[in-house]
Amino acid sequence: METKGNPGKTTAIIAYLALIGWIIAFILNNKDKNALASYHIRQSLGIILMYVAVSILIRLTGIEILWLLYLGVLILVIIGIMNASNEEEKPLPIFGEYFQDWFKGIG
Repeated sequence: METKGNPGKTTAIIAYLALIGWIIAFILNNKDKNALASYHIRQSLGIILMYVAVSILIRLTGIEILWLLYLGVLILVIIGIMNASNEEEKPLPIFGEYFQDWFKGIG
């Protein structure tokens, strides 16, 4: 199911499909390293951790309107999938550069 262009494209896209997708992409990329896949694995890990942080924030504060932050996380997932499908190593808005720096040893 790999693409004709960059062989890591499919792995990069899979990384954005929730935690299980990230785990699968991480394992696939460890077998055969690919720069595109590694880049998007780091971006996706950042999104997953943002989701966890939003969940904790909502539980601790009890402020229901904060569920709108989930929409922001969903938008980042969509942008990440679009970047991966276009084979672009383009950072996500606002946080993408930080994700690359913080998780440089992953992927």
